[in-house]
Amino acid sequence: MNKIISQSLSYYGFCRACNKTHSLPSEKAIEVCCLLMQKFSAYEQIDYLNDEIDLRLSTKHLYNDIGGKMFGVLICEDVSGNEVILKAFSSTYNGIWNIEGWVPHLANETTFMQIVEKGNLEIHPLTDLINGLEKNSDECKLKVEERKSVSQKLHKQLFDLYEVTNFKNEKRSLADALIIKKGIPNGTGDCCAPKLLNYAAIHKLKPISIAEFYWGKTSPSGDKIEGEFYSSCTEKCLPLLGFMMCGIKIS
Repeated sequence: MNKIISQSLSYYGFCRACNKTHSLPSEKAIEVCCLLMQKFSAYEQIDYLNDEIDLRLSTKHLYNDIGGKMFGVLICEDVSGNEVILKAFSSTYNGIWNIEGWVPHLANETTFMQIVEKGNLEIHPLTDLINGLEKNSDECKLKVEERKSVSQKLHKQLFDLYEVTNFKNEKRSLADALIIKKGIPNGTGDCCAPKLLNYAAIHKLKPISIAEFYWGKTSPSGDKIEGEFYSSCTEKCLPLLGFMMCGIKIS
């Protein structure tokens, strides 16, 4: 079964710096993911290795109306040839950014939240003002454009916090690393694969195999089902992974 799954998964990206497409296989990582799913089922916690249970990390949070979450595994080798297994969850877990035993978020939480709070002080009053204006009036249109400008500035400040490293030890901002024609999609850099690859690159680990699966209530759109494996998303990850995988030497 794993052989069929691994053939249908793809984790790759085109790197414009070296003009090559880089990729990683999935078969070995799928085996570790299956073990991880067994742990989730048995313990109903993502921190199942800890003696003290943190209810915030219960898998029960994955069965609310929002739906479940993507989880990923990257199998690596350290400089001595020892196997290292890295785990990641997409975005945050129940509002928690970083959890022991899981690779960290790409952005600094404190700085990120400071920018968001400051931006909200501009956006919320504009929204309240817009809601009180005639929908098609010139003043309403003007304020809508003003809010759009503030929002775009806020998103740029947030994306500027993200820096990705590849396996040539080259660092780039999201804007410089992405191969994309339009603006940076929301959530770029928060998926499992970028988190895993960035951590491995920074810590001089050699990636061997990667896989991602979904756990929890079926997504509202119905495109994600618990226990199923999925390739990296085409909108946010595919344009980024080419740069991030550059320099990986596949044996």
